[in-house]
Amino acid sequence: MNLPTVLNIAIGLIIIYLVFSLIASEIQELIATLLEWRAKHLKNVIAQLLGKGSSDDPLVSKIYNNPLIQSLNHKSANTKKSTGPSYIPATSFSSALLEIIREGKDVYPTLAELMQDIENHSSLPDSLKKNLLSLSKRARSKVTDLSQQVNQLELEIENWFNSSMDRASGVYKRNAKGVALVIAFLIAILANVDTVYIVNSLAKDQVLRSTITNVAQQVVASNSCLQISEDEASKTKCLTGIQADVNQAVTDLSSLPVGWDLSNPLKKQFSPLGIESIVKTLVGWFLSSIAIAMGAPFWFQVLSLVVNVRNTGKKVDKTS
Repeated sequence: MNLPTVLNIAIGLIIIYLVFSLIASEIQELIATLLEWRAKHLKNVIAQLLGKGSSDDPLVSKIYNNPLIQSLNHKSANTKKSTGPSYIPATSFSSALLEIIREGKDVYPTLAELMQDIENHSSLPDSLKKNLLSLSKRARSKVTDLSQQVNQLELEIENWFNSSMDRASGVYKRNAKGVALVIAFLIAILANVDTVYIVNSLAKDQVLRSTITNVAQQVVASNSCLQISEDEASKTKCLTGIQADVNQAVTDLSSLPVGWDLSNPLKKQFSPLGIESIVKTLVGWFLSSIAIAMGAPFWFQVLSLVVNVRNTGKKVDKTS
């Protein structure tokens, strides 16, 4: 088996991973939206930040009842109750927290008065008081102008909030990876995405390899934006176009070696049925689930790399 053949098999495998990664992403996003995972995670993180063990604590409710926070909660008209927004700007959190401390008072002329109210506030837990007083001292050390020290404290609270959100984002992504792996494994079984069987099928079918390679080149050529996108929002926008092209590619490639033959489910990998075929299929499903969980952006970048490598060499696909 020569190098062009190996590259074409790799391209076919990557295209299949890309297709099912997009499906897995859509399913996970739908579940996360319906169950409000981001909003619940954010609320729990804010509760911890405030020194509370429960997101239902009255202090957390006061933060979420602030008009600035309420305006971020764009819930559906059919939704009776919502956990809250899935994103809160640091400026809104800082303003809401200081309003709770002020308890309806005007802006404090000095930071010292604000620190005094923090110490005497009955609804603030000790851990939160300690953090706020520490931030107040930091603000006082940075700014000598008494009229600007309160503004500096607001900035310190915003930075404190942003740091906590960065850590919370990392935790959420790790949890999301675990969910993605479960979804990917279910997809691999339900759609019969068996890596071992796919590789064997592509190695035997030169026409299918060539067709998939041509489709892959078109997909890469028409969706170069993902390769230069750095932030998640830009990548998500690019994936919309890629998904349309990939859906069309799947329609054109109806003979992809995936799916079940409902008339004879054991015809593909399980013929003859035995321990070896079962183990190979389980390994194939496991490899596919890990690959699908890697995500569509990853596989599109890999596809672009492999297509570019292939285009620099010979395009003749002959099985040795």
